[in-house]
Amino acid sequence: MDTELLDENFEWDQYERVVVLSPHLDDAALSCFGLLDKLHGTVSRLVITICCGNPAPAPTRGKVDQFRQEHDLGDYGSPTERRREDIAAMNALRCDFVHLGFEDGVYRRSPTSGDYIYRSTREKFVRPRIEDASHIEELFLVLRRLCQNMGRLLLVTPLSIGYHVDHSITAHNALRLENDDVDLLFYEDFPYVLDPSYGGGIEDSPEKAMERIGRSAEQRYAIPVDPAAKAKVVGDYKSQVPVLFEDDENLRTALSTRRFQGEPAEFYWTTRPRTTPPPA
Repeated sequence: MDTELLDENFEWDQYERVVVLSPHLDDAALSCFGLLDKLHGTVSRLVITICCGNPAPAPTRGKVDQFRQEHDLGDYGSPTERRREDIAAMNALRCDFVHLGFEDGVYRRSPTSGDYIYRSTREKFVRPRIEDASHIEELFLVLRRLCQNMGRLLLVTPLSIGYHVDHSITAHNALRLENDDVDLLFYEDFPYVLDPSYGGGIEDSPEKAMERIGRSAEQRYAIPVDPAAKAKVVGDYKSQVPVLFEDDENLRTALSTRRFQGEPAEFYWTTRPRTTPPPA
């Protein structure tokens, strides 16, 4: 499939706003920096970050989970610290943003048993579980309120490359929001599109991610990126750079890996419904 330049193939003046859905604090900057930077001064931009609330206190019922005891929140940055990092990044991008109060999937508990819903949020064959239905529906209603009846929108959503359940839930809810006034554009989840090691060793691709949400590729787009400028903004996520990239040098290398016409780039997709069901 030929790749086209994104900014040359969209009529931006038809949109009242471009809304980027970010499952977690840092996803929008990591995956959509080039788009958000390019559209500054062209169209209103809003980043909605979904899972950035504080984990709820442990209920009196439910099992103690050894995994979460061994991986304390402090290892990855507290929610308060991570929200501050995101505020700094969004301010650097001069972009409107909103932080929703939902918990990260790894901390959500069953409303009936009190047990954690997901042993891990990144498993190849995990789909959103029935115990997570109330979260999924509440998120949909919030997103519908923010995205519908607000003029013509371009809704930019993750493909869910990397098998993270929060990314999958975001993508599926975005599909439910698509209508005559809401166009969809999918972004490649970064850095999980680069290497299976970022996704816990599970190999994935844009095409596989599309299959899982019942879509097929329509058109692939690229937008050039200045890796130095992107590294400066991503560097605001000081708690996450060591977790994802180990150090700043590896970060800069990763940001220069995906290329279009020899230059660093981000990639986006428009899709259509699949005519055959995705593989089981």
